[in-house]
Amino acid sequence: MRIAKRVAGLLCAAAAVTAAGTAAAAEIKVGLLSQFSGAYTWWGREYQRGVDLYLAQHGGKFGEHTVTVLSRDEAGSNPQRARQLSQELVVRDKVQYLIGGVFTPTVLGAVDVINQTKTPYVILNSGTSSVTDKSQYYVRAGFTQWTVSIPLVQWAYDQGMKNAVVLAADYAPGHDALEAFGKTFAKLGGKVVGEIKVPMGTTDFSSYLQRVRDLKPQAVFMFMPVGPMSAGMIRSFKERELDKAGITLLVTNEAQEEDIAPIGDAALGLTSALHYSPYLDTPLNKEFVTAYKAKYGKDELPSVASVAAYDGMRLIDQMVRATNGAKDGDKAMAAIKGYKWDSPRGPVSIDPRTREIVQNVYMRKVEKIDGKLGNKVFHTYPAVKDPWHEINK
Repeated sequence: MRIAKRVAGLLCAAAAVTAAGTAAAAEIKVGLLSQFSGAYTWWGREYQRGVDLYLAQHGGKFGEHTVTVLSRDEAGSNPQRARQLSQELVVRDKVQYLIGGVFTPTVLGAVDVINQTKTPYVILNSGTSSVTDKSQYYVRAGFTQWTVSIPLVQWAYDQGMKNAVVLAADYAPGHDALEAFGKTFAKLGGKVVGEIKVPMGTTDFSSYLQRVRDLKPQAVFMFMPVGPMSAGMIRSFKERELDKAGITLLVTNEAQEEDIAPIGDAALGLTSALHYSPYLDTPLNKEFVTAYKAKYGKDELPSVASVAAYDGMRLIDQMVRATNGAKDGDKAMAAIKGYKWDSPRGPVSIDPRTREIVQNVYMRKVEKIDGKLGNKVFHTYPAVKDPWHEINK
């Protein structure tokens, strides 16, 4: 108890000391939390790239204020480590903003620290809608599973798919996917004939796909964390020829260009709903892709992770300018509520009530584009608000 009180006291003291001074030209420190080791290092690489690209385009400054980013490795879904890292960054390293987070538990691991020190935390990935309810200092620059699931289900139902299986990884965002897919499909008049939960870290999907085959649905709504599970599941679905059995696989974040590339031409025709594609045909996105390739290589493409980090830095830029470089979490958060801007992903804004991002959701299909597999947008659901917050307000 004494240790907990002492930690809380140190955090509050750090917040008070930092808030006391306002520099005309301050050095702003930002703490980047991500996966820089282990199976999910893709997230760390893409976050770092998005952050660095934004800084490079702005000369390393937000207004008159020099910006330094301190990157830290969450090392898996480890909330205790996330808490320790966020505490060290805020108290010892004097960062004024946190950005990142890959898994819901690691994002929530920082909640006590950001609440006690009033430190804004820009969430780049956790897909669990309820996370932003845990602290008024959270703002989301990524997406929620509810946001992309509802348009996908609507599109499937409109195509005449009336019965489906929901297959999801067994952790918080997966539970959101199960609920979002199932409730929406039933409300429209469809029937969920099976719900299948897959343990995190699964590499052999044979038993789960046999259950799908036995249930004979028209469609499978799938949710897996980006990386080995996503690619493994899609590959297994194609190898077992469930598509030839008349079952349509429908995904959201799992059809990343990097994940479908190893699958090869078997991924052609895969349909997904997501808020971004590097092949989105807008002038701003073309500029973004060109800048990304110029910095990281002509064969590289931005992703939902790099665009989230890029836009996340835009939010911190806005907060820094609004506070003139001072540590003022409440004023910083007020500055981004209702904030609107044009992103490579399309027009976006921050819902002033929920601090969730409002954005387009695109229906996409895997095609050969310039000789490579990519996601071609064929339909847009504009300005989608997180439906979970709308249902639960």
